Amino acid sequence: MGAPACYFKRVELLLLFTVLKNYYLYKTFLQYSEFSIFSIYKYSVMRLMGFVDKYFLKKPLLRRLLTKWYYGDTSKTVHIFNTPLYINSIKENGYLRAHHYADKSSVFKDEVTILINLAQLISESTTFIDIGANVGLFCSTYERFRKLYKDFHIYAFEANPDTFKRLQKTVEGRNIQTFNVALSDEAANLEFIEGVVSHVFAEKTYARPHHIKNQKTVELAAKRLDDFDIAGNSMILKIDVEGHEYEVLEGARKFFEANRVRAVYLDGYRKGDKIFSFLRSFDFRLLDGKTLAPVSEHNFSLLAIKNSV
Repeated sequence: MGAPACYFKRVELLLLFTVLKNYYLYKTFLQYSEFSIFSIYKYSVMRLMGFVDKYFLKKPLLRRLLTKWYYGDTSKTVHIFNTPLYINSIKENGYLRAHHYADKSSVFKDEVTILINLAQLISESTTFIDIGANVGLFCSTYERFRKLYKDFHIYAFEANPDTFKRLQKTVEGRNIQTFNVALSDEAANLEFIEGVVSHVFAEKTYARPHHIKNQKTVELAAKRLDDFDIAGNSMILKIDVEGHEYEVLEGARKFFEANRVRAVYLDGYRKGDKIFSFLRSFDFRLLDGKTLAPVSEHNFSLLAIKNSV
């Protein structure tokens, strides 16, 4: 038996053992989920490839044979951070695996791209305002720019009191001003409803199917953004508020009228016609937040940049 065939025989036995092990591990779980033996097989192969990466990195022949066996030997276009890359499944296998992983994660598929695009707008004297900050992915990532720009200011607003506690832990020791308050177009009390995960916490009017039915609402005080003492005349607003976007923009109107807002990013939005009209009235051009291509109709990811920029 030649060396490649011998390798494959051992790998097949190892894979069979891994599948059986994982099957019995998840046997109880399978009764309550949509998992199948095929999904357990795929999981087992991924575990096996991880094992190969760890222990056979310096055995390139075996590594290449296993990679070809699992991924094939094809060339195709994949997307990393919404950038198309033409790759070979063996020779650029890391990119292929990253593509598969990112395609299943909204953080890596969507948010990292937005982080990159918004970062290009940051400069000296910029003020970044994170509205719907959650636990602080955006504001904490951008805080490192303070090492380059001493006059860079960051404000983070999170309405959910429970999530806000984790946001405070995230930004502890960093120069980020945080506020546990909802933002709207007027000072008022609003009712919020929770979802399965914290980033879908929403004003009750905008509840959707993924919010928990019959969930007890939480009443929170809301304020206008332009009632806060915000430093800087070159503001970037990142707004992720689950349907309440137009009201947040109206609550920042004084900043727009004073020509202090440089860019706005909306991570999903409702009342699109009103939002487009509002932003265009202040001379903003509208772009796809991921690709930066101009948009003329509603899309999920909207980046508005002042035409004078």
